[in-house]
Amino acid sequence: MRKMNLNLLCLGFIFAGLMGLSTNGLNNMVQPTLAQGGENATETSETSEAPEMHSENMTGMSTNVVRDSVAKLLEGTSIPSGGFIHLYDSTPYMIMNGHVAVNVPCADNSTASVQVLLGQAPNLTAAELENLPELSTPGEMCLYHADIAPQEEVITDVAIANPGEEDLEFPPGSTAVIGINEIMAGAEEGVHSAEATNSTGT
Repeated sequence: MRKMNLNLLCLGFIFAGLMGLSTNGLNNMVQPTLAQGGENATETSETSEAPEMHSENMTGMSTNVVRDSVAKLLEGTSIPSGGFIHLYDSTPYMIMNGHVAVNVPCADNSTASVQVLLGQAPNLTAAELENLPELSTPGEMCLYHADIAPQEEVITDVAIANPGEEDLEFPPGSTAVIGINEIMAGAEEGVHSAEATNSTGT
């Protein structure tokens, strides 16, 4: 009986030793694995940031990237002498980047029959139009385009005007297409800033 108890005690010590060795070995194997997984998790979180849907303009202010377009068929529409047609208004956002294309009647020297007006109503100015001769027929219809890329002025509105002395009626094929790529909030602030500048004369 005594010998049996001694044998059981010895077996208990051996078993306990094996368990301790196995546990330490398991801990030593698990800890580096967890540490390695933690590093990988950190690296993944640093490199998987979702791209932001805005950019910064030259002044460092945030702009919203959009893609908005308007196509206006002008056939049968008329503009009285000195009048205009309002085509686009982005208020309360300012247009920071865009493009305008018009296919309209033109003179023999490819002079456009209309002006494209840009700005913030009522302060609109005529844009500089570039003729595309490959898609134009002087004396009949000509295609023109212009970029919308403001420097200091606020632009929220796009219009076409008739600078001629007679009413202008658009023939078949007359179109106006406006594409807006970037906008920025603060059109009202832009007005107040411009008014303050004009009142101080600086």
